[in-house]
Amino acid sequence: MKIELKSIKHAAFASQETECYSASLWVDGKKIGTVSNEGHGGCDSFHGDWEAYRKADEWCKANLPKWSLNADTDETHDTDLEMRCGELLSDWLTARDLKRAMGKKILFRKPDGNVYEIAHKGQKDAAIAMIQRDHPKAEILNTMPLEDALAIYRTIGAA
Repeated sequence: MKIELKSIKHAAFASQETECYSASLWVDGKKIGTVSNEGHGGCDSFHGDWEAYRKADEWCKANLPKWSLNADTDETHDTDLEMRCGELLSDWLTARDLKRAMGKKILFRKPDGNVYEIAHKGQKDAAIAMIQRDHPKAEILNTMPLEDALAIYRTIGAA
């Protein structure tokens, strides 16, 4: 089952205990409604086709990895549709932040595993050439497919 959030609106200024957002919820290519959270710590709200929501929720519980609050316990919980929406929102925010960072900077990872950044000041190609010259083994996130760059970006805790 393909679950997506589209038309995401995020209000960082209003996010307190939870993310304040609204989005269209799509399941298998069909919009089933809207999901939102006011950012004050409560559950997400859903408006739309409740039967489709229930089916997607059951699918998530049956097919997505279980999670635990504490690694020292055997107690696990189902990943429900609300949690999946939270994961999708988090992924969207991380991708947005990476794209913004790459718009102003060149991000690269050296063989030591650390990620560095330099402002390119409108001279992307020159900055990339300089990094390649000075650090030939560096991986330049700006030149990678987005998914590959995101995998590295997530490891630095920048998101």
